[in-house]
Amino acid sequence: MTDVARAAGVSKTLVSIVFREAPGASAETRARVLAAAAQIGYVPDERARMLRSRKSTDVGVMFSTQQPLHHDLLDGLYTATSGSRHNLILSAVSETRTQDEAILSLLAFRCGAIIALAPRMTDKHLLALTQDVPVVCVSRPAQAPRLDWVTSDDAGGIRQAVRHLVALGHQRITFLSSPTDCGSPERESGFLAAVHAAGVTGTVLAAGQTGPHGARAAAQILDSLEPRPTALIAFNDRCAKGAMDMIVQRGLSVPRDMSIVGFDDSEVAQRDYVQLTTVRQDTAKIARFAAERALQRIAGIYLESQPDGLLVPTQLIVRATTGPPETAGVHT
Repeated sequence: MTDVARAAGVSKTLVSIVFREAPGASAETRARVLAAAAQIGYVPDERARMLRSRKSTDVGVMFSTQQPLHHDLLDGLYTATSGSRHNLILSAVSETRTQDEAILSLLAFRCGAIIALAPRMTDKHLLALTQDVPVVCVSRPAQAPRLDWVTSDDAGGIRQAVRHLVALGHQRITFLSSPTDCGSPERESGFLAAVHAAGVTGTVLAAGQTGPHGARAAAQILDSLEPRPTALIAFNDRCAKGAMDMIVQRGLSVPRDMSIVGFDDSEVAQRDYVQLTTVRQDTAKIARFAAERALQRIAGIYLESQPDGLLVPTQLIVRATTGPPETAGVHT
């Protein structure tokens, strides 16, 4: 900062005012200081500033390395915080690292707020773990103070998928759930309500969220369900892709012998050789809300008129994995 002050011909105090974006410097002075800083390659030490102020403006993000959707959400969070003075601190959940460990790591970095992508823990446990740090839950609603939330309309998305399949002529539809994951209860309840309203046969099979989970569930359906369903709706795109692979390995065709719908519209669904019909989540809107709410909490903004959460609409994306059932006499 001393070098910047010397280059700009101002005091070190004025340089500090400019980089803290505090009042007390004219527009001309600010421009001169920023130009001098750029010329000599000066970058403010945000960590040192945080230690001096004892208040962090960093936003911690807990995410899963195994969730393609989380990659899209991270892109959205970086976009939403671009141009601000808030850094994103990432902490991953993996096969060998729990959600508790990921959040404790963010607390060790003294983050001013935490965005938790698909936290599976209860509200009570999450509050106890994070203590007085504000938290924004993504992909599930929360019912506790100091827990903001944003999630897709999971039930609405599944209802769209069921209506699409029924319109194609499907009368037997199975939902592959992932009972321990965020969104599964809402998706299952939406499925059951939709098949009941349509007057068709709907079954729920506990599967999981990965490709192998979907493959095992599809094998179970082919081996034991009679009459077997003509369409599957999977918990997410990876589960759907695993089910599709197993069906093809058994010598059957998608969608002629069985239609498949995923959920997320992740990169998996969009691959040229997959072209999966799926329910799209608006990751940009979800990330924008989560980032804005986290920054508000860091700034100490709490408005009684402001809702704690946001339910974001979903959209059915029809591609190549759904069509009329074989019994309808029309193949695609």
